[in-house]
Amino acid sequence: MSGTRDDDYGTALEDELELRDVPSDEVDLIVREVRSHLAESGEDPLEAFGSPEHYADQFAPRSWTRRMLWLLVALAGLLGAGAGFLLLNGMFGLMDPSMQLWGWAPSIRLTLGTFCLLGLAGLLTFMVMGSRRRRASWTLGD
Repeated sequence: MSGTRDDDYGTALEDELELRDVPSDEVDLIVREVRSHLAESGEDPLEAFGSPEHYADQFAPRSWTRRMLWLLVALAGLLGAGAGFLLLNGMFGLMDPSMQLWGWAPSIRLTLGTFCLLGLAGLLTFMVMGSRRRRASWTLGD
């Protein structure tokens, strides 16, 4: 029975470390050591190491992007939805001049939609580059 609990803890720790951009070979090493300790000692994983999130903090503290993930996801959703709405509305406005949105010309709607789309692309690029930078510079502490 404790094997299942230990496996669940190891899986949760593995997921948490991967979310923090720890390289997979290091994740495997950390999780293997935890599972080995738990198998030898028979301890409860939560008593021995604390929660998987807390234990992962010792190796890779949460970055500001991880703490603000819900906000970044909401921003990406708003930028994507805004871009789609403005671009479609601008295109339909070009086809049918009677189609109005806040009195803006179709060219303004298309321009604003393009800026929203570029903002979304920039946000996603920033997130990916930051993740790669953290992963590349990650080292197992002494």
